[in-house]
Amino acid sequence: MEIMRPRGLFEYLGILWRKKLLILLVAASVSIAATQIIRRIPNVYESHALIVLSNQGNGNDDRLPSSPPLTALTQRMTSQGNLTEIVRRYDLYRQTPGGAYDPSVAVERLRRGVKIDIKMRSYYPEAPESLTISYRYTDPAIAQRVVADLISIFDKTNAAIRRQAATELERFHSQVAEIETQLQGLAPQRDQALLRSGSLNNSPSAVRAQRLAATDSIGALGDKEFILARQIDEQKRQIAEQEKLVTSAVPADRLASNSAYGVLLARRAEVEGQIKDLARSATDKNPKLIQARSQLAAINQEIARLEAASGTNTGAAVNSASPEARELRAMRRELQRLENELELSRRDLSRKTLGLKDLPKEEPNAGLKEIASTAHLNEAKAEYDRMIGRYNWLMDRQDTLRKLFGDDGQKGEVFQVIDAPVAQAAPIGPNRLLLKLIGLGIALALGLLIGSAWEIPRLFLIHNERDVEYYLGTPVLAMIPETLTPVQRGRRRVLWGLRWLGLTLLLGAMIPVLVTVIDHTQVFQILANR
Repeated sequence: MEIMRPRGLFEYLGILWRKKLLILLVAASVSIAATQIIRRIPNVYESHALIVLSNQGNGNDDRLPSSPPLTALTQRMTSQGNLTEIVRRYDLYRQTPGGAYDPSVAVERLRRGVKIDIKMRSYYPEAPESLTISYRYTDPAIAQRVVADLISIFDKTNAAIRRQAATELERFHSQVAEIETQLQGLAPQRDQALLRSGSLNNSPSAVRAQRLAATDSIGALGDKEFILARQIDEQKRQIAEQEKLVTSAVPADRLASNSAYGVLLARRAEVEGQIKDLARSATDKNPKLIQARSQLAAINQEIARLEAASGTNTGAAVNSASPEARELRAMRRELQRLENELELSRRDLSRKTLGLKDLPKEEPNAGLKEIASTAHLNEAKAEYDRMIGRYNWLMDRQDTLRKLFGDDGQKGEVFQVIDAPVAQAAPIGPNRLLLKLIGLGIALALGLLIGSAWEIPRLFLIHNERDVEYYLGTPVLAMIPETLTPVQRGRRRVLWGLRWLGLTLLLGAMIPVLVTVIDHTQVFQILANR
């Protein structure tokens, strides 16, 4: 027949129900093949590392040694040469035996397998705050080693920055020593220029000149005493803050393993440094200073919440080998040095004052002897003032580097590894149950497709009274049932059983072929890697 009789949903379901055995046999064969493929898929293990970036490497402060930007480091980490070396070292992604080995295929798979997640700051100025590097592989030990090799670039960058800081400190030391030598040579000429200027205006005697020189020295010593006293007060305040930090530096075991707590501690130190820098040149109403203090209060509140949640004991004993304790001892040594220098200045000031009192009140008028020309002395005074400015600038940079990187330039780190990569014992994939359900769905769909294809040609034939009424247009008055002898019925049952037995054997023999086809399509391997 050319036109198919319209049928309802239940009639189509009845047709499929008659082919239920065929559908089940096909679905069973495909399910068995898919299960064998899923069992062959190896377990996947993940290893990751968390790295926190301090504000030392932002490149915005010309007093700090420069460091490569994060984008350049990540590109160097995933470069062709670096990934090729890792692939060769651990023999990653072995290819099919007998085929031509192409290292670029393994390198590309490694590049796709390495995940880099960069977390940006939530406040202005926007900059990278931390990054997470993760990698998945079938061997947990190799996954851990690959991540360790990837983050070794950041360790090398830290070492390069420390070497650069040590070189800068050494250069500053030599320049400061050279300028101090030059200043000592120019100091007498500067004093003579000052005395010459006073003598031309007021015509003082030699005693008057000595009094002026002594008064100038006493004033310089008084200024030095005032500056040292301010530095001692500031050092004592920093020591008090450091002692508070040391007493709270020992976290509980649960906080020690909490990466968020380590990030907050690093962020608090960074914000405190920003507040100190802003407080030197801005007032309390400065918007940046107000914003920084608000951030510090929020960070302290979050740290207090984590400590309260984990039951941290703030009165725990402080580890004398911790970085905070070592910093505290260094600050106390610096305080002792400042106090000694202040005591020496006071003694020198006392001697100068007594010497000024011992000078005679009146002396015969006498001109200054052996004084260079006025132009030469003025040039010496200008050179002295210029070198004093250069000396103060060098001392400021030297002090900044010492605070950030220590006296030997080995303390500071721009990239701090908070969570080191470890070999995970439990796999993260594949989800075999989900893959088996997907395989079962594919098997049932294929069984329904074959059963429907088997029945589609029979839809155009006459099978019952409704087909007769539709195609012939005449009603059916009666139906004569098929009558078979017992021998015919037995033969029919035997033929039916042999037919289904042969179909079962055929589908069973097709299982290896289905395994090869499904394995070649890589359907389940692709789903497992998602």
